[in-house]
Amino acid sequence: MDTADPRNMSRQEFLKLVAASTAALAIDWNKLEALAAEIGPKQDLPVVVIGGGLGGLSAAAHLARRGFPVTLVEQHFKPGGYATSFERANGKFVFDVSLHATGSAQGSLRPVLEGAGVAGKVETIELPDLCRIITPDHDLTWPQRDPEAIVAQLVQLFPQESDGVRGFFDYMLGILDEAMKPFDQDSWWDRLTFPLTHRKMWGIRNKTLADVLDEHVHDASVRSILSTFWPYYGLPPSRLSGFYYCIATAAYMRFGGHYIKERSQDLSDALLESIEGNGGQVLLGTEVTGITLKDGAVTGVTLQDGSALDAKAVISNASVPGTMQMLAEASARGDYPEEAAEYLERIATYRPALSTFVVWLGLNQEIRGRIEGYEIFVDQSHDPEQAYQASLACDPTGNSLGVTVYDNAFEGYSQPGTSTVAVLMLSGYEPWRRFEADYFAGRKDDYRREKDRIAQALIERAEQLVIPGLSSMIEVMEAATPLTNVRYTRNPEGSIYGYEQSLANSFMTRLPITTPFRGLYLASAWSNPGGGYEPCLGSGVSAVNALMRDWEVEA
Repeated sequence: MDTADPRNMSRQEFLKLVAASTAALAIDWNKLEALAAEIGPKQDLPVVVIGGGLGGLSAAAHLARRGFPVTLVEQHFKPGGYATSFERANGKFVFDVSLHATGSAQGSLRPVLEGAGVAGKVETIELPDLCRIITPDHDLTWPQRDPEAIVAQLVQLFPQESDGVRGFFDYMLGILDEAMKPFDQDSWWDRLTFPLTHRKMWGIRNKTLADVLDEHVHDASVRSILSTFWPYYGLPPSRLSGFYYCIATAAYMRFGGHYIKERSQDLSDALLESIEGNGGQVLLGTEVTGITLKDGAVTGVTLQDGSALDAKAVISNASVPGTMQMLAEASARGDYPEEAAEYLERIATYRPALSTFVVWLGLNQEIRGRIEGYEIFVDQSHDPEQAYQASLACDPTGNSLGVTVYDNAFEGYSQPGTSTVAVLMLSGYEPWRRFEADYFAGRKDDYRREKDRIAQALIERAEQLVIPGLSSMIEVMEAATPLTNVRYTRNPEGSIYGYEQSLANSFMTRLPITTPFRGLYLASAWSNPGGGYEPCLGSGVSAVNALMRDWEVEA
């Protein structure tokens, strides 16, 4: 029996997972500070962080700020992972690699930023609206922080589904309310009464998004609109955890979306500066090739040039498959702990989430205010399941489409007389696997022809459905495929969300940040709580909290 699947999970097992995920997301900062102060001498507790994505940067910044000797090792020449930017046309255009929306530096992001020592150094701007949704029958704009207005709009459009729409939103927002209730993992009473105090959370534990929709609405158009954000999580309603969709989407609707000014690179750079400013070391353009163990416990890492770094603990921001590969030599020597076998069997059942195909466009004129919407979802089928199949095939004609008009985020985003736009669709890896060997050998002619074909198809769709005359405005075009993501992040299959956020591996059942290898922790989209800027930043804090608790026990 697979107890990681909530369909097969006992009440006791589920409550343990709830407690673990609650502890990971609700860090007690006073206890964390007190714990850090008690642990010492710190110079005897070196930590190596593998990978400079947001999870790794967050972990390293929190450790350095609390006096622990920490070295962050990143294979790329700049920090941030997907939270980076790049320039074209001699800096005339600065494109954000991935950021569309995240939390507020004065709201949900604030505790993590303060703990990392970068509060006040990162500015976020509230976006003008939550999103715009274009379907075959409707063109809707949803306001920020106003779920009631969204409900009213949908009820007016679909009066026959009014009760279901209201019920769905009440249910979704109720999930968020319950998740924010206090829950003491050490209290037998809280554990005993959880099904009563958190009825919605208990009830949704074994439901997909499709299951939740089935309980409320039936019209295909309404179901499609209510599941608009499924591409944010990488799976269609039939496979996506209902809990994950509800809590994440409800938080987004209630608290609104924000953008990091000027770019997400500013956040990554601020975290790097905090690490170095507090005595930590950052090695860019350096690759970790192995993690060394002795008697099942971490002792350090080896680098590509053959040198080694000693470590009392290792926090891996690299992919979980990549991290396990780094342990291969230790496995060959028989240094694996006994419980590692079951752990490896579990993660072998998980699949990397979807990747992306992105087209970045630098335009030769200003479109701010001329095109409505910042984040624009285009759905031409009313069928997320069909769109998901098109994503797997990297089909630009049958896929859902995302168009981001970055200049609508804030005035001055682009240089005067220009605009910045991104056109995106999710993509599977299989259509690109045939180019893999040639791509990494530098033979890219066939690959580039296919990339250009798909890019042009996406531009044509965006021009037809969102930005009239788009093709005539293009001054600069750059495109990226799943192979691009592999090249820059080393994520298997170019995944943007780590492992698939399925019912069996999402939030309460998500792969934990602890591992059976003593002193090895995970801090990335691949582990708890999952993909996204806020979750990854939080995973770094959770990893720091876990290792310090382990050190306290050892002491």
